[in-house]
Amino acid sequence: MMLRMRPSVMPSALLLLCTALAGCAMGRPQLNNSPALGRQIDVAAPDLRGEEQRIADRSGQVRIVDFWATWCEPCREQFPILDLLARAHQAEGLTVYAVSVDEDLAQVQAFVEANPFPFITLWDKGGARHAERLAIERLPTTLVVDRAGRVRYVHQGEPLRNAAQLDAEVRQLLMEPP
Repeated sequence: MMLRMRPSVMPSALLLLCTALAGCAMGRPQLNNSPALGRQIDVAAPDLRGEEQRIADRSGQVRIVDFWATWCEPCREQFPILDLLARAHQAEGLTVYAVSVDEDLAQVQAFVEANPFPFITLWDKGGARHAERLAIERLPTTLVVDRAGRVRYVHQGEPLRNAAQLDAEVRQLLMEPP
């Protein structure tokens, strides 16, 4: 069966289809209006052993701070990309933090045990500490932090479709002095 459109509908339907396809082919948006953008990183939460970790303590390191949840499929889809970045750039000074906003710590621990990525995993129960202050409205939300501790890039929403973009951001920050 062939789909037929009235000639007057075809141009607008074609335009809509092209716009939708272009949106799907692009990487996820960088937020230029995030309240975190340009600010010093101020994220602290307990790790899975209950020890408080401050991301700002890694001065001189480029940091990726990824807010996620075990129930978030797009979050889980981007972990392999973050894993590759962590492994590729760790020796150059990159540290990746995965900050879970799950309500149940046991779920986070089980997920991390079943999926051993080289991240520092922190737990911000329900996002209580950071979600409102950093305007985390969608998961995953990924902050890319320079060596001086300033948030330089913020990505929210769908998984990283353009791993090359995040890699380029990290490489750029790794080349900058602290």
